[in-house]
Amino acid sequence: MTIEARPYGPDASPDERVELRNRIWRIEDRLFMMVEVPVQTPFTLDVFFDRLDELAAGLDRFAYVVNLAGVKRPDASARARLRERVQRINSRLLHVGVVVDANSVMRAVAKLAAFAIGFRSISFHSSVDEAVEACRRALR
Repeated sequence: MTIEARPYGPDASPDERVELRNRIWRIEDRLFMMVEVPVQTPFTLDVFFDRLDELAAGLDRFAYVVNLAGVKRPDASARARLRERVQRINSRLLHVGVVVDANSVMRAVAKLAAFAIGFRSISFHSSVDEAVEACRRALR
């Protein structure tokens, strides 16, 4: 099964929920990967951050990479939920490495959104490898 470029909500099938959860995984100790869906919704953000909470349980500090390549700009409700979920983990979150398309408009929108949401330490990259390395440096 693959995630389609459509909004997912509470009516998502059990298989779709599993697929959403599988988009977040542990890279290594205290470092996680999140591959965002093309259309963010409050529901998908809750699924993602619930999974991240599970993986980071018991950790006093952690970082994650979020791959936003191919993602559409989130609407106001998704941005509000993202702000809420980030605030819950911000005290333990050392860094977020964001992977965005080379499109300068999307990069600019991602930067503005990230600061409005309240990330304390964030960097923007054109590849996952660069973002992972930035997170590793922050964790040292």
